Amino acid sequence: MKKTNGEEARDAAAAYDQRLVPWLFDHWADPLIDLAPLQPFARVLDLACGTGLITRHLLLRLDSHGRVDGVDTDPAMLAHAAQTMSDARVTWHESVAEQLGFGDDSFDRVTCHQGLQFFADPDAALSGIRRVLRGGGALTLAVWGPIADNPWPAALAEAARRTVGDEVGDAMTTVSRLGDPALVDTMLRRAGFRDVNVEVRVERADHPDVTEAVEGQLAALPDATSISDLDDHGRRALLDTMVSLLGDHVRPDGGVSVPSSVVMAAATAPG
Repeated sequence: MKKTNGEEARDAAAAYDQRLVPWLFDHWADPLIDLAPLQPFARVLDLACGTGLITRHLLLRLDSHGRVDGVDTDPAMLAHAAQTMSDARVTWHESVAEQLGFGDDSFDRVTCHQGLQFFADPDAALSGIRRVLRGGGALTLAVWGPIADNPWPAALAEAARRTVGDEVGDAMTTVSRLGDPALVDTMLRRAGFRDVNVEVRVERADHPDVTEAVEGQLAALPDATSISDLDDHGRRALLDTMVSLLGDHVRPDGGVSVPSSVVMAAATAPG
């Protein structure tokens, strides 16, 4: 029996959290939070929270007075986060980043991990973040660097281009559309932030089995993509193509080790 769209979305959210986050994203969480001081009693907005990676790390830093509001547009990811994280200090919200439903000066800190590049209007989102931050409050964010410096998303995009089509492959490069640190700096200053600090960091991500890693990536893709409509033969072709494209990063034991280039930034709200 074919799964419903809701079931596919829930499966993709679980795959993202269980098969992709632990090796590709988790090691970026603490460095992102460490970009600015965090008081244990702070109220934090985790924007584009997904399945709750950054929220989980934030809760380890906050005391009983601290609070996290997790915001995302994907109800399946929010549902997964709520089911896997039972903590009264967290509230989950389904919302677009450009229309945050919070009052002015509501937060001491905002984090945004790998979300800004996907927003329909990143400049409007940054202006909204500045509005909800208290004076002196910090925004810390991270986005992928240039696609040429990130073999994992580059291989996914090229594999999709070869097996599904140029339009789908090109869409996969959206992850790096804000990969220029000078652009991120300009956007933050244009939104009215001060004390802007932008840097590029490169870390390696390692998985013990390249095929399992790619299978996890494909399982985690949103159900709305054309890739989700591929039959078993098409998905196998996509998987094999991506594994082949990653050949230079596959270890003799069958594992994969890829460099990840990430633009990280910290900025302060005026006031």
